[in-house]
Amino acid sequence: MVIDNYNHVLIVGMGKTGYSIAEFLKNKNIRISVYDSEKSIHDIRKELKGINISNYYDGLLEEKYLNSIDCIAVSPGIDLRNPVLKKAIKDKIPIINDLTLFFNKINHEKTKVIGVTGTNGKTTVCTLLEYLFSKAGYKAISAGNIGLPMLGIKSINDLDFIILELSSFQLEIKNQLTFDIAVILNITEDHMDRYDTFGDYAMAKHSILEYAKIKIICADDEVMKEWNVRDAIVFSESIKKNKKAYGIKDEKNKKYIVDHSNLKIEITNVNLLGRHNQLNLMAAIAVFKQFDNRFDEIASVLQRFPVINNRLEWVKEVNGINFYNDSKATNVSSAIAAVNSFEGKNIFLIAGGDSKRQDLSLFSKALKNKVRKLYLIGKDAELIKNTCKGLEVEIKILKTIKDATHQAFNDAKSGDIILLAPACASHDMYKNYIERGNDFKSIVANY
Repeated sequence: MVIDNYNHVLIVGMGKTGYSIAEFLKNKNIRISVYDSEKSIHDIRKELKGINISNYYDGLLEEKYLNSIDCIAVSPGIDLRNPVLKKAIKDKIPIINDLTLFFNKINHEKTKVIGVTGTNGKTTVCTLLEYLFSKAGYKAISAGNIGLPMLGIKSINDLDFIILELSSFQLEIKNQLTFDIAVILNITEDHMDRYDTFGDYAMAKHSILEYAKIKIICADDEVMKEWNVRDAIVFSESIKKNKKAYGIKDEKNKKYIVDHSNLKIEITNVNLLGRHNQLNLMAAIAVFKQFDNRFDEIASVLQRFPVINNRLEWVKEVNGINFYNDSKATNVSSAIAAVNSFEGKNIFLIAGGDSKRQDLSLFSKALKNKVRKLYLIGKDAELIKNTCKGLEVEIKILKTIKDATHQAFNDAKSGDIILLAPACASHDMYKNYIERGNDFKSIVANY
């Protein structure tokens, strides 16, 4: 797709991504109109000062906004099931996103593009890959859903590697995009408020593989097991017979990532806790090895890699009680992974928020015999309590994260873990999961 073929583009959704699209289009002799359901026209004007905008729209998205439009650029938060967008699709008005524009901008000969998706672990893997490539002397940057809009990357074609974190929302837009490497980490239920079926969500993730030169997937994932992806490199907790497989080997109380060649990288003392992070480390190593075989120092590099904010982040120890912040655990599977990272410990778990129509029964089953007490907050606290009523643990509903943290601290003893792993989105109480995590950390800091 060549964007220069269009005369008038409507940008739908004016967050960071929408703004980056407007910046990208501003010098292309293309009329730009913009729409946002929540921001006022006044606020959008202020943000887009210096960019020539034909029309500003807010409120409900209306069909009349499509008059004279020959292309629509959507931000990731925009639901394609919106009736106006469905009408646009029916009328064959092309719908694109920042990923479409990015691939028109990149010099594929010079810069390798690695796409990473999955329900959980994307930011960890993308940040780790940027870290590994940079330590190895390459020019590398991670962007996309990780925070930096991909269209905001400076000197894009001076880079050796661009690692893109991609949500299912970004992959919904059908494009024949060729990734040098496409990685799917895992697929579990999430965003069921956005998809009609779990299958629709899974296939959005799958689309990253369609035109990828190299495919890397998790052999342990129940969804991907059914796909029969040809010629895929796989990673797994066990060591598969597949010659393109990576696995975990236990030897003399140490853990190693191994493959069927001579690769053997110790991960015993890395800062990333839990089985799920062992899989994340394997995925990153599998990508790195496609371009560089210098693994002599990689074990020490991995040990220096810091924990990322809000991702099973150790906060503080008070009176022998350790506090961990996993505010990014916005779905059931990520919260379960967090709980499973503390085998043999008494866990006082803070959870709740907007459950996004997830199947909460999985949460209840996973907590059995692992959580000492459960403290629930947010919109769906009562719903979670009812689902977890079979647990033989005390469940308390509290108004705020501060109340929940104080109650957990009163109940816990030396050697115990207080864990924030909400299993839910944050926007019923906070701007985002970062604000939620920061609130938790500021509360703990005062103990």
